[in-house]
Amino acid sequence: MKKARKNYQIKRKLIIFSFVLSFIALCIYIDICLRPVVITVAQYNLQSVINKAVNNAIIMVMEETDYTYDDLVEIVKNHNEEIVSVNYNSLHVNKLRSELVKTTIEQTQKLPATNVYIPIGNITSIDILQNKGPKLKFKITPSSYVEAEVESVFQNTGINQINHQIFITLKVTANALIPNYSTSIYSENKVCVAETVIIGKVPNTIGEGLIYSDN
Repeated sequence: MKKARKNYQIKRKLIIFSFVLSFIALCIYIDICLRPVVITVAQYNLQSVINKAVNNAIIMVMEETDYTYDDLVEIVKNHNEEIVSVNYNSLHVNKLRSELVKTTIEQTQKLPATNVYIPIGNITSIDILQNKGPKLKFKITPSSYVEAEVESVFQNTGINQINHQIFITLKVTANALIPNYSTSIYSENKVCVAETVIIGKVPNTIGEGLIYSDN
């Protein structure tokens, strides 16, 4: 009797252990299948809202500021009216860059947490089950870091004619915070803030921070 009772307890423990082990294995399998789907959806969602926020920031700043090419760049000539150097107006360029960064940060900070829904069939590799079944809800909370880089490009457009463009590139690293998951994206948005055609030969040595591109 005691032996039968002992065998029953052993079997019962084995059944419970097998159940717990199977449950853990199932959770691991679901996580392995679900993780890439969640991350892909989160990255797509994050890329979309970040690009919209950055574009809104660029439009707002460019509409509010009235800098012209002459405000951002100084062309220095000698007594023969030959171009000696082309230099940034650091005060105005840095102010514009700072304004773009500040407004981009403000726009990204306003981004609300969003909910995404993933059909449970999407975690399988079976085509017929894609977009089928109950939907799993995930809340995505965005956060971001913004920096900007100024680039100046010269391009030949004719004899003694140089097209000069000033770009500010907004570099955004954004994170999507999801319960039990996290992912990030990197985005670059380049905006031309000033452009003109310089008549005359531009010297090989130009202002600090300017890039000469003879294309």
